Amino acid sequence: MSAKNKAREVLVIGAGIGGIKASLDLAESGFKVYICDRNPDLGGTILQMDKWFPDNHCGMCRMLPLVAGDESVQFCLRRGLNHPNIKLLPFTEVERIEGEAGNFSVTLRSKPLGVNRELCSGCGQCTRVCPVEVANEFNQGLDKRKAIYIRHPLAAANAYFIDWDNCTRCGACVEKCPVRAIDLDQQDEIKEIEAGAIVLSTGFEEFNAQLTTQYGYQRYDNVLTSIEFERMLSPSGPWQGKLVRLSDGRTPSSVAFLQCVGSRELSRNYCSSTCCMYALKEAILAKRANTDVDVTIFYKDIRAFGKDSYRYYLEARDRYGVKFIRCRVPVIKEEPQTGNILLIARTDDGKLVKQRFELVVLSTGQVPPPQFAGLGRTLGIELNRWGFCQTGEFSPVKTSREGVYVCGSASAPKDIADTLIEAGAAACQVSELLRPSGIQPAPENNAGGLADEEPRTAVFICRCGEEVSSIVETNELVNFSKKLPGVVHASEVPYLCQRDTLNKLMEEVKKSRANRMIFAACSPSICGGTIYNALKEAGLSQAFVEFVILREGVAWVHKEQRAAATEKARSLVAMAAERARLQQESAASPSFVKSGALVIGGGLSGLTAALSIAEQGYEVHLVEKSAELGGNLRDIYSTLQGNDPQKLLSDMVQSVESNAMIHVYKETQVVQIGGYAGNFEATLKSNDREVALQVGAVIIATGGREYQPDGYLYGQNERIVTQRELEKKLNSGELNAEGTGLVVMIQCVGSRNKERPYCSRICCHQALKNALKLKQLNPETQIFILYRDMMSYGFMEEYYTRAREAGVIFVRYEPSREPQVKVEQGALKVEVVEPALGSRLILEPDWLVLSPAIIPQDSNGELARMLGLDLTEDGFFKEAEVKFRPVDFNKDGVFACGLALSPRSIGEAIAEAQAAAQRAVTLLSREELQPSPIVAEVNERWCTGCEVCIPACPYGARVKDRDKGVVVVREALCHGCGACVTACPSGAAKLRRFTQRQVLSMIDAGL
Repeated sequence: MSAKNKAREVLVIGAGIGGIKASLDLAESGFKVYICDRNPDLGGTILQMDKWFPDNHCGMCRMLPLVAGDESVQFCLRRGLNHPNIKLLPFTEVERIEGEAGNFSVTLRSKPLGVNRELCSGCGQCTRVCPVEVANEFNQGLDKRKAIYIRHPLAAANAYFIDWDNCTRCGACVEKCPVRAIDLDQQDEIKEIEAGAIVLSTGFEEFNAQLTTQYGYQRYDNVLTSIEFERMLSPSGPWQGKLVRLSDGRTPSSVAFLQCVGSRELSRNYCSSTCCMYALKEAILAKRANTDVDVTIFYKDIRAFGKDSYRYYLEARDRYGVKFIRCRVPVIKEEPQTGNILLIARTDDGKLVKQRFELVVLSTGQVPPPQFAGLGRTLGIELNRWGFCQTGEFSPVKTSREGVYVCGSASAPKDIADTLIEAGAAACQVSELLRPSGIQPAPENNAGGLADEEPRTAVFICRCGEEVSSIVETNELVNFSKKLPGVVHASEVPYLCQRDTLNKLMEEVKKSRANRMIFAACSPSICGGTIYNALKEAGLSQAFVEFVILREGVAWVHKEQRAAATEKARSLVAMAAERARLQQESAASPSFVKSGALVIGGGLSGLTAALSIAEQGYEVHLVEKSAELGGNLRDIYSTLQGNDPQKLLSDMVQSVESNAMIHVYKETQVVQIGGYAGNFEATLKSNDREVALQVGAVIIATGGREYQPDGYLYGQNERIVTQRELEKKLNSGELNAEGTGLVVMIQCVGSRNKERPYCSRICCHQALKNALKLKQLNPETQIFILYRDMMSYGFMEEYYTRAREAGVIFVRYEPSREPQVKVEQGALKVEVVEPALGSRLILEPDWLVLSPAIIPQDSNGELARMLGLDLTEDGFFKEAEVKFRPVDFNKDGVFACGLALSPRSIGEAIAEAQAAAQRAVTLLSREELQPSPIVAEVNERWCTGCEVCIPACPYGARVKDRDKGVVVVREALCHGCGACVTACPSGAAKLRRFTQRQVLSMIDAGL
């Protein structure tokens, strides 16, 4: 199908964090996106969590558009998403899909919300009169809700809907609603849409802990699941973040976490990937809620394999005092008199554990939603044996049906960061399939000329029915507003959020020739999007709009203080009027985006990124320092799943070298690079030849390398090799498996120690792969794997099981008692303490195989210096945000992927490279970049050139003009954070739209 015949619309199924990310990436690239979900709002499971490892903060907002942020209303994503290219379809499921990739016809069924959100003002009167109370599923049934309600406490206030299963149709809410927004007679709606591609992002559900009857869930009051415990610790939960026991409301003195509930067992022989880290986070939050609580985690392996995850484990253990006991608890009992829980178990070193805990948390695994199997049949895609979507190892986001892609836990249990990486990769695959129609024109700037006009302000006061007017004297507020400097119009309206009302107001603005507007109403997260859309349709400027939160910030917090509320409202409106009157049009000029991208590194990630960008029609310059492309992939001959990496490499190299859009530079290095998003200049050097390039985006794919062990007699005996060297010998036939009697493998060589406190992620997979290969070649070969924690996360767990079934023996060792290697009379000897026996085990292997760390390239430091990027403590590149911006840097226009960021597998590196490519294409697809209206500037008369502000800027937006001796601002890089203003000792730095004159004038007006 030709590109011109392919639909430009995309359907995203599932509005969780992965669906949001995929939708944003596609919308920013110019696609129109429909995002549907069977729930009434977006966010998925992540909305039930407040913080996440490894930094214990909420960062959802960081994934909002950064390339063209002003095109969307950027409020907290927990409250909603407003983007001109995204249409949310709540309460909607897919009924039928027909057609082919590029031209799907999709039938959707939408259940009625029962509440017209365009009319709803979010006053909440409906829920106050509703007589029905049922268990609140958002809080896991820990409290009650009404039949008409908002699903979660941080949702936009007008996000009410009706629970039809429990609604009695009594009509009380209809009678009470002041804007007639409720309709109990609404019926299901069937709609047909055309979509060029589909992204499946349905997420997961928590394993039903009732199936594990040995743990007494819902029989014992003080046994909770991890999600329930999360809601308990949440400030927005039913206990406002207090740690309590359900049986008596008392603060528990001890809490136990039981891991692998619903995972790593015969019926679900996979690891849910996140449970260990999730338990660590909740343990830390519990200690923060009550420092005296005793917290113990019962576990099989601590799978802290993600970036910074092992450090997080060390923090929980060493800083917060969380205890760890390695065993799987077979059963627990409740003591009826006290409600305490008795745990009896035996550790893997044979010790009997008998402890009482006042609260027990079950770390439940991830399972597909119950509706997922039916959805899979509707979409015509294959599922795996566990009910997740089937994907390929080298095509991690492709389903079995062309044009249908998947991301996140719909295909396997995943963390937030891996979900967002796959979401970006899925968006990239959609873009490759549908190919954008060309460069996107810059958005219209309809604020021109306002700076030359006399300030004329229009003020609109919303009564919000009686929600505001019953507390605030709105008539008095209107009269007060008319007397303010610069105000040419002031009026009150019953409901500002209604479109008919807004359309009339836009006409009043035109008649009064107002060029500045103040909207005193409810939170802009409710009415902001509607107001901006109305302004856009009316052809009015969105640049000079001020919001006063009159309802939530005044009326609702001063319900019994009418005089105080009115006085506060006057102050807020006066301050807004001053800010509007003194507001100046941004003089920032757009910067043009240069075509093409520079990809640094020709390994797997670099090749993938280059191909993904070129397939979307953009020129790529691929730089590789060695004489061959392929990087580490050249030394990998098979995968744990049995695929052929060498064929993958051969096909990719051929595709890259034959692609006219890709220019390959071998034996070449980047010796100089600088610039900013859309406008980078680089110098490449190969032997004595230099090449100058100008590109719009940069992708760092410099890879990593295998650590060369300095212990275990490595390099002193030819029978001591690394996993990579063993694989090479097996592939070449140099190692005769038939004549091999005993092989010992040692894990975590150079990883998870003081020097490198991180997990290298792939070492356990390598060991399992090579062990199974040896067993396949010679089942009689004895293999011992000496390990600390096996990191066979996700579906890799099945191969761990296969290895044990094949006779591979796993012996755990403690870091304080590492295996000892020596040579006696020409024979290798390995000594290790076996925990179950408590005695030293002496092995005499034919081969000793070390699993060494993955370490960063030495060149990372110089490249980071040239581009103004940060490195982690370990020397890998440091992304902007490990969870929500996993391939971005704080410096716009530069992206990273693969081992340059952290160790990861082949499939994970491919997905990350595709995600980075899509971020680059989002930038390259724009004709120009419009700086934010709030940017810093410098008063050159006051600037002393001290340069204090330069290192203070996290975005590298400030440089010294050596000719003038002052600092200047690169507006395209500035994010308006204000760090330079606080750092400047002379007051020369200031923010447009937050000038000193404005701020002081606002303070005077407020007083």
